[in-house]
Amino acid sequence: MSDAPATAAAPRLSTRLGALRAILRGFVRQNPVALAAALLVLSSAAVTGSLWGDDASVWGAGPLATFSSGRWWTLLTALVIPDSPVDAFTSTLLALTALAYAERLLGSRRTGVLLVALGAAGLVVGIGLHAAAWTLTDLRPVVAAEVPVLDPTTPIAGVVMAASAFAPTLWRRRLRLVGFALLALFALYAGDADSWYRFTAAVIGLCVGAVLARGRERRSWHRSSTRETRTLLALLVAVVGSGPLVALVSGGGRGPFSLVVDAYTQYDDELLSRCGSVAQSVCDEQVALLMTRGAGPALLAVTPLVLLLVSAWGLRQGRRAAWIVALFVLVSSAVLPLLSLLDGRLRIDPWVDGSGAEYVLWALASIVIPLALAAALVVARARFTVRATRKAARIMAAVITLAFLGCATTLFVVEAMGRRSFDRELSVVDLLGLTLRRFFPPAFTNPGGGTAFPHHGPALFAYQWIGVLFWAIVVVAILWLYRRARRPEAGDVGRYRELLRRGGDTLGFLGTWAGNRHWYSDDGACAVAYRLSGDVALAVADPLAPVGRRPEALRGFADSCVEHGWTPAFYSVHADTLDDLLELGWRHVPVGVETVMDLPGLTFAGKTWQKVRQPLTRAEREGYTAVWSRWHELTVAQASQIIAIDEEWVADRALPEMGFTLGSLDELRDREVRLLLAVGPDQRIEAVTSWMPSWTDGEITGWTLDFMRRRTAGPNGMMEFLIAKAALRLQEEGATVLSLSGAPLADDPDEPVDGDPAPLRSLLRWLAEVLEPAYGFASLFRFKGKFRPRYRSLSLAYRDPLQLPAIGAAVGRAYLPDASRREMVALARTAWEGRR
Repeated sequence: MSDAPATAAAPRLSTRLGALRAILRGFVRQNPVALAAALLVLSSAAVTGSLWGDDASVWGAGPLATFSSGRWWTLLTALVIPDSPVDAFTSTLLALTALAYAERLLGSRRTGVLLVALGAAGLVVGIGLHAAAWTLTDLRPVVAAEVPVLDPTTPIAGVVMAASAFAPTLWRRRLRLVGFALLALFALYAGDADSWYRFTAAVIGLCVGAVLARGRERRSWHRSSTRETRTLLALLVAVVGSGPLVALVSGGGRGPFSLVVDAYTQYDDELLSRCGSVAQSVCDEQVALLMTRGAGPALLAVTPLVLLLVSAWGLRQGRRAAWIVALFVLVSSAVLPLLSLLDGRLRIDPWVDGSGAEYVLWALASIVIPLALAAALVVARARFTVRATRKAARIMAAVITLAFLGCATTLFVVEAMGRRSFDRELSVVDLLGLTLRRFFPPAFTNPGGGTAFPHHGPALFAYQWIGVLFWAIVVVAILWLYRRARRPEAGDVGRYRELLRRGGDTLGFLGTWAGNRHWYSDDGACAVAYRLSGDVALAVADPLAPVGRRPEALRGFADSCVEHGWTPAFYSVHADTLDDLLELGWRHVPVGVETVMDLPGLTFAGKTWQKVRQPLTRAEREGYTAVWSRWHELTVAQASQIIAIDEEWVADRALPEMGFTLGSLDELRDREVRLLLAVGPDQRIEAVTSWMPSWTDGEITGWTLDFMRRRTAGPNGMMEFLIAKAALRLQEEGATVLSLSGAPLADDPDEPVDGDPAPLRSLLRWLAEVLEPAYGFASLFRFKGKFRPRYRSLSLAYRDPLQLPAIGAAVGRAYLPDASRREMVALARTAWEGRR
């Protein structure tokens, strides 16, 4: 008995290893050049010793190493040998990811040729520009010409930009925007030579790609200009915010934005200047106690950059609060280089060595760029209309005000009590000025500040950390405010019902359920029901629209979501709606199958209907009847029995009832929903089903099964009995379609899976396995197959693959809004036991 688990585990392990080997073989087959490039970088790093931290600069390229010394072969070695272990890891990772994607777009042969050609071209042109700039005494380049460059990411950058011309519209824009933003970040802030060579290769690759893709058909793709503007400005703000951080952490050279980087350093110039005129021991003591040393002052120094990154996150979602924060910080950042020059913080005399023009240009760039970005935000202010609720704004203002008063009072009291820890006597006015100064980064207050600071004790701790505490509260308050956006009105459900009666699909009635909101076109002729889960708007079923206006409704709803900072997604849409979305450039993944019975001419005669006919005749023979009713027509005893049946069903599950597209007792109370009850000879209800109507040109032409419950200890075949009775009765009433509703996470047995990436399909199949022990979706789908239905695929349509994690989480919250952590653990345990 004890060997059984091990015996069972062996096949599973073998299966997983086999799947892993298949994935690796597929990667090697599709990306031989990317894999060869990664192996070449690692092997060359190991041979030259750079993988272990040894100096390999002799293999590098540069104006002196390549031109003056005549080592032309460095144009190749510099493209494959990294200069450090970090560079080796980064280059290998980019080769296996970004270069692999580019290879799938370009083809292996073209990728191999471009990898060598663009890498060499980027180095030759970059080195030539570097050498030309070095000959100008008044415009020194960012680093010395004798420093050789080793950078395997240079050819990768060129190939990726060339491949972007062959990418779909979404990824083409993303590759170029994100790629050049990152390249510019390192070039402008860190300013080392390899950043500029890499940037040069990318520009050349972009031009080559445009030539190679000339005449290639472009697929049209609708995207909101509002979303484009938000994404672009958010990315630019993020670059401006993260650039100085990158330069400070990496310790890079001196780029055009070097004055901005200098402004965020954490040293105190006034105190350091005194070191030249005092004894060395005194200077060492002062530096050891310097107020701007340590983690706290370092965090305070980069607070403006953190605020820019936080605002960039909000700008992407259209938040007006983020727009205000970004505008304030950008304008303030533009002032810093000017203050640095006027205060003499750079400690240089640029006009002595002839480099004054360089620093003037650098200063102008550091001032003009933030102001230009701030001006762009002002021009595009209409794009950032997502405001917080007034209550949330008042709470945030109160929290920040109280935090400032509390922190300032605490700092003043602690500093006053610890006056002896200061190097000189302080008046009350001095303490007030010192208190206010600790809430601003040193770069903002240094020109007008003094040098008094506490040397030890609680006063020094408070001096270093109280400002950090305040700004941490501000950042948390801003992020909290992002989550408190004003929501539009939920919409008039009565108006939605009127449009639904005009005509809708079999699942259209789901849009009337509680918890859904409704979007309407300007003329009120089109409508979309959606469920708002976080910042994801999940449209439920197909939109309601007159003939020929469905694409207009799809675009209008998506644009409305973008205006409110939401991510739109269409859940459980049929093929017709999906085709319209695909024409607009959307993507999709199957999420279920609807089973539909065509009622005209339906009979349960013949051998193929035996599994349905037998339960039907047996139930009738035993005295069971099918009783049609509505909830408001039930007697108290009947309603009590239905509630008891439902509670029994829920108690037998590891999780609570699912919602969203799966109805519960609440949906049965709708006056337009019909109930069909299986009643025994003793008048006891054994099973219950509910049926939702669907209309065509104002007439009811179909019914959709929703609620299905039966007694656990009741007789078998009750559901077959009720569905068969419903089909026969509704056929007599003139209905043409009987939908047995959708089966979540099921595949259409009549059609192969198409248009879906293998990893995502694997994830959905795993999710179906996890949920099966708790809800029995697969067994329910097989049960519906008894009725020989017609299968209609249901899909989830989305616009951006990077939004899938958020959409997936939103779907989970919509289906299980009340599930606790304990219940989720129970589900996982049940799934694990089921797989064993």
